[in-house]
Amino acid sequence: METLRVVFCFDENLVTQVQVAAASLLDSRGPGEHFEMHCVCTKKAGIAEPALKQIIEKRDPASTLLMHCMENPYENAYQVRDISAGTYLRLALPGLLTETDKILYMDADVLVRESLAPVWETPMENMALAAVKGAVNLSEKWEWNSDRPYWHLLSGMKGGYINAGVTLLNLAEVRRRGLDARWHELAGERFYYQDQDILNITCQGAVAYLPPKYNRLAYLEDKDFGQFVTEGIYTQEEEREALRSPAIIHYAGDKPWKRYDTNLGSLWWDYVNGQPDLKDLFDEERARRYHGPTLGQRAVRKVKSLLSREKL
Repeated sequence: METLRVVFCFDENLVTQVQVAAASLLDSRGPGEHFEMHCVCTKKAGIAEPALKQIIEKRDPASTLLMHCMENPYENAYQVRDISAGTYLRLALPGLLTETDKILYMDADVLVRESLAPVWETPMENMALAAVKGAVNLSEKWEWNSDRPYWHLLSGMKGGYINAGVTLLNLAEVRRRGLDARWHELAGERFYYQDQDILNITCQGAVAYLPPKYNRLAYLEDKDFGQFVTEGIYTQEEEREALRSPAIIHYAGDKPWKRYDTNLGSLWWDYVNGQPDLKDLFDEERARRYHGPTLGQRAVRKVKSLLSREKL
């Protein structure tokens, strides 16, 4: 079995969460599978290294950890929706991992539940990346975004816009096309979906699509998946797989470590509480007490949204 190369990119805000993602990845591996795990992070986030080494040693000593601690070259990039500039670190991968031609990127807010060998074996000839079609493709969401001044750059991705939280990157093809230089250039723009928009803009015509079970967005409900089928974005079989047996749950939106009752949050807590080396990293009682912003906070957020020019 070929070693799977994976990478997590994160800053100091996700030091404990990446430990859960890494542990679940190792616990879900198939027979004979091992990982070359890269962590590209800010220097402050380097404190995660000892814990990550212990997580690997406990679960699979044949897997390896490679830390890449760096000053974030995108520290001043556009930030919105409480998402920090750490998300842009993935744009540095082609130039940073120069001896790596293919790698599986995952956000730190994921829970892996099955072997990812089928993703790793995705045919990638002439493809820059492989990923799952995201919620932005739903007609109402696409229409809501359509008056953004840059949205015309994404016209070719309607129905195929990807969520970048789980992305198989063909770094060799990215370099061959010179996309890494384009990514660096666009990182200075004000894109609402930040580096995700950048990947969608630049990789049009070079995207392979993964089944949605490999990036099951936790905030989506059954009716949303039904809409994906109605609009021809997913097949009915893909919908069933994503709902019944997700291989990766991606907690975009509400985070279970902050809010216990977030959709599918109990699965995250069940896993964490079953791991002696993880269960003391998070405050479950606090997460159970929190049920989202108060009415006052929601009102303030609504006013800010109405007054904001973010949409433009």
